[in-house]
Order: sequence, then C-alpha cells, then structure tokens
Amino acid sequence: MDNIINQFKTINLDKIFFYSLILFAFAMPLSRAAISFFGLFFIILYIVEGNFREKFLFIKNSSALKAILLFLLFESLTFFYSQDEEQAVKVLQDYFFWLPVLALGYKIKKEHIQPIITSFLFGMFISEILAYIIFFDIYPINGRAPDYPSPFMFHIDYSVFLAFTSILLLNRLFSKAYTNKEKFFILIFFSTVTLNLMISVGRTGQLAYLIALFVLSILHYRISFKSLFVFMSISFLLFFSAYKILPILENRVNMAKSDLVQLSHSNFNTSWGLRAAFWIITYDALKENPLFGSGIGDYTLEASKILTSAPQNTKQFTPATRSWCTSHHYHNQYLMILVQSGLIGLMLMIYMFYKLFRMKIEDKEINDLKIVFLTIFLVSFIAEPLWVKQFTTALFILYLGIFISQENEHLKLNKI
Repeated sequence: MDNIINQFKTINLDKIFFYSLILFAFAMPLSRAAISFFGLFFIILYIVEGNFREKFLFIKNSSALKAILLFLLFESLTFFYSQDEEQAVKVLQDYFFWLPVLALGYKIKKEHIQPIITSFLFGMFISEILAYIIFFDIYPINGRAPDYPSPFMFHIDYSVFLAFTSILLLNRLFSKAYTNKEKFFILIFFSTVTLNLMISVGRTGQLAYLIALFVLSILHYRISFKSLFVFMSISFLLFFSAYKILPILENRVNMAKSDLVQLSHSNFNTSWGLRAAFWIITYDALKENPLFGSGIGDYTLEASKILTSAPQNTKQFTPATRSWCTSHHYHNQYLMILVQSGLIGLMLMIYMFYKLFRMKIEDKEINDLKIVFLTIFLVSFIAEPLWVKQFTTALFILYLGIFISQENEHLKLNKI
C-alpha cells in the first residue's frame, strides 16, 4: 500500500492537468462524452492534489470566483422549495459542471493559454469541415440535412461557438502580436468560420456576433468615427453580402419578419412568438414570487400554473402554444433565472457578470477577448438559456477559467 502511495506522489499532476486541458479544449466542439469526462476528471484532480489552504486563499483573493460561488450557492438553495424535485436535480447537475472553474482558474498558467486556445481552434476547424460536408450534401453526418449544417450540437449552441470563434480570430487580426504571415492564415480561417456562421440556422449567434463586433471595434478604436466606420464596414460587408448570396440566411431573415408580423396579430405559435409568450408567463409568475422565485426545478410547473389560472394576458394562447410552454425551457436565460430564483437570483447573476467584466488582466488581447466573450453570452441569453446546455456551459467554464487565472496573475504581479 505504501508503495502505491509513493508511486502516486511521483506523478506530475501539473503535466496531467495541462495535457488534459489541451484534449478538453480540442474535444469540446466535438463530443458530449468528452465534456462530461473531463468535467468530472478536473474536479477529481483538484481534490486529489490537495493544497487546500492555498486554494482557499486563491478563492478568497478572487472577487470573480466569490461572485460565481455566491450565485451557485443561492441557486442551489432554491432546490429546497422546488416542488419538482426530479427536474431540480437535473438543473443542479448542470450547475455541478461549473465546479471545474475552480481547478481551471487555479491551475492554468500564462504559458498554457495560447496552446489551449489553439487546441480549441483545431477542434472548431474539424467541426467546421464537417459542417461544410453537411452543407454541400456530401454526407449527412448524424443524419443532418444541408439546411442544418451543425454536426454535433443544437444549431443555436453551434452559432454561439461560431460567433465566438470568429470574434476571437478577428481580435487576433486587430492585434499587433502576430506576423503578417500568421495573419494571412488567421484571415482565411476567420473567413471560413464567419461564412459558417452565416450559413448556420442560429440567429442567436448571428445577433450576438453583431453586438460583439461593435464592442470589439470600440475596444480597438474607442468611441470614435474610426470605430463606427470599422463596425459598419465589416458588418455590412458580412451580413449584406451573405443575405444576397446565401438563400439559407435570406430564408431565416424572412422567417423572422414573418414571426413579427404574426406576433402583431397575436399569433404566438412561431419561433419568436413562443419566446414572447414566455415573457408574458414570467411577468405573471414574478408577481407571485418576486424575490425568491418558485424554485430551481419548477419553471414548467410555474408555466402550467399561470396558464391554468387563465389570466387575461394568456387567453389568446392557442393549445399548441400552451403545450409548448408547459413542456420546454423558457428560451431565455434571464427569464429562467427570474422564475427559478426571483429578483435576488437575477441580481446575483448581474453582480457575477459585473465582477467578471471588472477582472484585471494584463494581457490586452486576453482582456479584450474576455469582454467580447462575456458580451456574446449576455446577448445570446436573450434567445436561449445557454447554462442548461452541455456544450455552451463547457465553453463558458473553459474561458472563465482562463480569464480568472489571468486575474490571479495580475494580483501576483501587483502583490494584492
């Protein structure tokens, strides 16, 4: 037994952690199983490694981590007054996979960041090739048709991945840290990823991309005529050209227009109409449980209760709309938090993002990436609750880990 313990002590956990991170970043856009495995693996490594006093001090010094843990703690406490315990357990499991951020923030070093991001980009490159194989009708990967070129994940989730990847590459094009030769290959990759975003059926990622593009322009040129010109030029070139050239994007835009027209005639049984219906349900639910919400697992029960009581606001909902609203999530992260944990939960969520935006990072490229990354998620939350999705939760946690690790580097440099 002593021999086994001594052999275990000789294992270089730092190397295991680093190479596991590389594999995790690469596999993230490609495999649910890999996300589940590495999420649990990082937690186990974090515990086995020990050094708990040092890790406690790390958390104590990180205002971002404390805000994350405060939010998670309150969301977990709502379990105790949630009536649908089965659903509550499922949501808690989703939040359980936030815990690797403790390990990532603590273990990632400055020299690890570029290999991790490069590995992620390779994974996205493989995913992109497969998406084009679907789009050009070469082979129906996972049974996907050409009008649904998302090989492994739901189209909204994939559009968020594409939006972030495109902005990440564009940020590198703006940076002075890369040679002209490197920027040539970055430009090619940026072009193919952005085209992939345009042919995807995920309008969520496209909208988030547009807002993040505006933010990135301000980050590099501040609020000026130049930043406005850069934003208008790139966005017009990308979206107008794609709209005119790609029928799939034109169809999605026309569908959005049709949804709005039908919504104006009180038809909620469309993509945008159903989202509007959830706003109405949330408004009524919030009147009953404004501060603490109804519990982490009760969002469908709450929708059923509101619709059953038949308030004036929901009388125009058709049976199809009612059926959808009582069997699905709210297609909006903010509404989900409001119903589950009330105004307190939403305030803690806003406080968490405030602390994330306020993190001090010395490296300008990484700091800019932090801002546009958080922007993409905040915009995407309007159309989809990304924290109940495995792929987007993994993306969120990986890059939070990178940013928090660099906040720690800043604290060390300034001896805070």
